[in-house]
Amino acid sequence: MLRGSSSPINAILPEYGVCVLESHHAQDFRMNWTRHPFLKILSVINGEGSIETNESSTRICEGNLTLIPQDEEHRLVDDPKRPLSLHIICVAPSLLNEIERYDQIRFPIGWHIGQTQFTKPLRHQVRKLLAEQANRRKGHVSLLRAKTVELLICFEQQGIPLQNATAVTNSSEQRIQNYLSQLEKEFNLEERLEDTAARLGMSQRSFTTHFRLQAGQSRHQKITELRIAHACRLLSDPKRSVIGIAFECGYGDLSSFYRAFRKSKKRSPSDYRKQQALAGENASA
Repeated sequence: MLRGSSSPINAILPEYGVCVLESHHAQDFRMNWTRHPFLKILSVINGEGSIETNESSTRICEGNLTLIPQDEEHRLVDDPKRPLSLHIICVAPSLLNEIERYDQIRFPIGWHIGQTQFTKPLRHQVRKLLAEQANRRKGHVSLLRAKTVELLICFEQQGIPLQNATAVTNSSEQRIQNYLSQLEKEFNLEERLEDTAARLGMSQRSFTTHFRLQAGQSRHQKITELRIAHACRLLSDPKRSVIGIAFECGYGDLSSFYRAFRKSKKRSPSDYRKQQALAGENASA
């Protein structure tokens, strides 16, 4: 059994700018307000608690990932009954400067990723970082830096600002609302209905009922609506292949895509593309 720590562990960054730590808190863990000259990514292994900054207090639990920017004053407060265990990635300003230079992406504020379909692969990515650091195989420095940059980009693309993640409630309505927001980005990922309900802490029957009340349609109908809408946008590009569009929208085979598209639009994807192209020509004539 791992022995928990009563105070934060110190991070010493190597020259290449990435350090991965594993921290297991004891029930008497205490952290004073602090700030670091580097950025931190926190991945919760298990336990519960909150991250406090001068502007927010955000509840965190297993599966959550949180980004704390450089020089942000903060502290961790554990639930004494379920102290936190964390993976911590520390990132030097030199690597952040490279991201800003080439991609014009900065991290001046905190970001949070709650329980989504992206969480499992992101947490796996964190564990791979820890393994690369431990094994120190040839090329491990480049891999550490590359995988860390990938994680940072995920926060920019999929996270929500930390101050907006503070009003977390456990109501079924709020959980469904959060899930609907996630679907706008994750409609192309496969997840069984029972797995979605379990991830949200709801029975399948309760999830189905609350989803239909809020969305006005079933989960399957909503996902299909989002996928077909995305397909229509992609079909406007004549360089995109229909089979490539089908896979990007989340369909495992072309026949399933054709059936769903024809049911929604009353024509095949190819006919829809031709119709849209003709409409565009008429509009410009």
